[in-house]
Amino acid sequence: MSLIPLEPRVQHYAWGDSRFIPALLGHENKEGTPYAELWMGAHPDLPSLVPGGTLAELLATDPEAVLGPEVTRAFRSELPYLIKVLSAGRPLSLQAHPSEEQARRGYLREDRAGIPLGAPNRCYRDPRGKPELLAALTDFYAFVGFRPLEDIAATLEEVPELHRLGKGFEPEPGALSDLYRRVMALPQAEVNEILEPILLRLRRRSFDRERREFWLVRCDDVFARGGEHDRGVLCALLLNLVRLKPGEAVFLGAGVLHSYLEGSGVEIMASSNNVLRGGLTEKHVDVEELANIVSFDGGVPLVLRPASFREGERQYASPAKEFQLSVIEVSPGRPYENEDTYGAEILLAIEGDLDVSSVDGTNTLPRGGSLFVTHGTSYRIAGEGTVYRASVPDRRPRFRGRRPGELAFGTSGLRGLVSEMTDLEVYVNTRGFLEYLLDRREIYRGDPVSMAGDLRPSTERILGSVARAIGDAGFRADYLGRIPSPALLWSALSQRRASVMVTGSHIPFDRNGVKFARPAGEVLKTDEAGILKAVAGVRAWEYARKGAESPFADDGMILPERARSLPPLSSAGSESYTRRYLDFFPEDGLSGKRVVVYQHSAVGRDLLVGILRGLGAEVLPMERSESFIPIDTEDISDERLRELERLASVARDTLGRIDAIVSTDGDSDRPLVVGIAHDGKVQFEGGDLLGILVAEYLRADAVVVPVSASDAVDLWFGPRGVPVRKTRIGSPYVIEGMEELLARGGFRRIVGFEANGGFLTGSDLELGGRWLAALPTRDAVLPILAVLHLAAEKERSLPELFSELPPRFGKAGLIDGFPPRASRALLKRFSSETAVRELSSFFTPKLGFGKVARCDLTDGIRLYFEGGDIAHIRPSGNAPQLRIYAVAGTQERANEIVRFALAEPDGILRKLQHQT
Repeated sequence: MSLIPLEPRVQHYAWGDSRFIPALLGHENKEGTPYAELWMGAHPDLPSLVPGGTLAELLATDPEAVLGPEVTRAFRSELPYLIKVLSAGRPLSLQAHPSEEQARRGYLREDRAGIPLGAPNRCYRDPRGKPELLAALTDFYAFVGFRPLEDIAATLEEVPELHRLGKGFEPEPGALSDLYRRVMALPQAEVNEILEPILLRLRRRSFDRERREFWLVRCDDVFARGGEHDRGVLCALLLNLVRLKPGEAVFLGAGVLHSYLEGSGVEIMASSNNVLRGGLTEKHVDVEELANIVSFDGGVPLVLRPASFREGERQYASPAKEFQLSVIEVSPGRPYENEDTYGAEILLAIEGDLDVSSVDGTNTLPRGGSLFVTHGTSYRIAGEGTVYRASVPDRRPRFRGRRPGELAFGTSGLRGLVSEMTDLEVYVNTRGFLEYLLDRREIYRGDPVSMAGDLRPSTERILGSVARAIGDAGFRADYLGRIPSPALLWSALSQRRASVMVTGSHIPFDRNGVKFARPAGEVLKTDEAGILKAVAGVRAWEYARKGAESPFADDGMILPERARSLPPLSSAGSESYTRRYLDFFPEDGLSGKRVVVYQHSAVGRDLLVGILRGLGAEVLPMERSESFIPIDTEDISDERLRELERLASVARDTLGRIDAIVSTDGDSDRPLVVGIAHDGKVQFEGGDLLGILVAEYLRADAVVVPVSASDAVDLWFGPRGVPVRKTRIGSPYVIEGMEELLARGGFRRIVGFEANGGFLTGSDLELGGRWLAALPTRDAVLPILAVLHLAAEKERSLPELFSELPPRFGKAGLIDGFPPRASRALLKRFSSETAVRELSSFFTPKLGFGKVARCDLTDGIRLYFEGGDIAHIRPSGNAPQLRIYAVAGTQERANEIVRFALAEPDGILRKLQHQT
């Protein structure tokens, strides 16, 4: 859920007022119980309640989904603020809070000293600072900070009993610290001796709340014990009296000595327990530690008033990194809209009866009600009333007042909705990537940078942004046109160039992506942090440019008058890629083979036809589409198989016998291979099984595959003495695995492949005196050609070849539009082998599953069942999808497992979602 009803918790401290908070909540308080504070947050002392538990428990299940990645990293997976309604019926203790650095040192010091966290003499309960801000809901009175030094000097002079303290006091730095330490060190008898005559005189007169004298008497009435006066009253003579009118606020930074005296307000603070008391209390006072953290900068405190922030919202200025507080006013016909929550918010209704709606539905927000809003949520508040909004400050750079969406790395590069891939965002990321390489001295100004793209409708515009970024960064763009991703990388590697591919691979056409490669090969996971840092620098610079200097309009798109044409097209990339295979495979090695190329919208569709014909095959191109069709080679649906059967039938009418239907995904780095049996039936061959045969054809002596690959890989290569290295899912991990094997030595023919069929070569390979240079990236053409040549050499059909492999059959499927936060919560829930055992209640004997024999948590949740079934659950790395990979002893059983998992609305995956 994105909007979560929040049930606050009440603190009944003795100083609390008995009326304000009960009235806000609509509760009767006939007993007159003090209601001091209403807590909304995840503070461990009193976390708010949410459906099914506490807010702290909700955060613990998946902090990144609830708080967002930036806030999770910055605040150790914790909600960094606590918001309260505070209602004081009488004065609170004098106190100050440490800075973050002071808290960290103090916390470690007391830990080393062995002082228990709950000990009354413990000053530091956690290693965090505690800035806070209080916004008044009623007239609110407080002592805040030391008065100006000149005013203190005048008081010391005017009040006879203070002369002894003020002796030698001069309004200069250091004097106030000395004075305060003297006051705190006075024997109790001397405190009484000074205060008794002062208070006696004050009690003979009447003062209103605007006067300090009123509060000195009030504090003494509350805190005097057994005829002894609290030295905090003496300290209060040195402090500013502040009266806040409703709507006004005061910010209390580190070291500000203060005491709330009376009134009600909304208080927001860092979620910390660090309070050092300095009087007006019976609790422990550590004079020396307090004096070390108190700020002795005298002056009049700043009273804050909320300033306009956006339509319907006013915000209080705050330097705190942990929190921000604003006031939202909603009236009929003037709703409030927030397009993108950053880091989680809490909404508190002070007046009115409101409706808050998001994509998940509508929640009523009555007076005194509160909601928790998770990261990334867009919502709308309608009705009439006043809402206080607590949030984490969004310090991300803004572009002309807007905060554009930012692309994120998946397992195969940057991905995002086309609507979010503005020219500005593509430009910033491309320049950041190039600056990263420049800083590493992998490229130099003036070098050529190769670029290409797939056939998506959005690709040409995005290529224009890439080209501009390359040129503006001081490089030369070499445009290789619309060619496969591996063809671009092959060309770039051959010339030691950086490259940029615009492609969304197999995902739907409303999304696209950008894939970067270094001169040495693909960008790996170890590169991402450095690239993101460089991108952040470029982003800050570009966002700060004046409109007259920038090529971008306010919406982030390149201004028409500043647009540039794409560079001249070079055919060198497609030609060298074609030559790679014509020079390696035997001339006319496919003579006599009849192959259908299902072209659809694959960018390599014409290259594949040309290469197959160049090797002697008779080729029939079919179903060429000018509209983009997403083909996922891991998820071939029954509908797609029926379409392929239709193609086979039509092809037979043209060619007679056919041997295979082949195709690729959108950027032609993942193959689709369909064998044709002697009876004419089509048989889809899974990518991991295809990879076994290709590795066999290439005589591999070491294999690297992701953990999602079929166990047929182990069953085949194990007896043959070929080591199999398992990695996380994604080509960067497979490449890293191949590099590690290459560095280790002892292997001459290293290959890798994925369950989607993409094949990678980690070392140069030789066959029959011909050489194939390493291409460590997913490739679709190599596995297609290799398996067809293997079938030709053995004079077998493709189904006959695959029948020789271990009888293990795979099937993959996915739920599209599956919320990433739900996927993360699911993985978090079952992140240990003990928790995984609980999955037996979902994968039941009724559905044909045996007991869970073991599990692999390398990447996702891979379950091995007694009886041989395998089920692997994993979110997609670059799309809002939850995938299921199944392996079984028959194709029917593998299909059945996927069907059980994906069934709507109560299949296994949906049940797991509802349970997490």
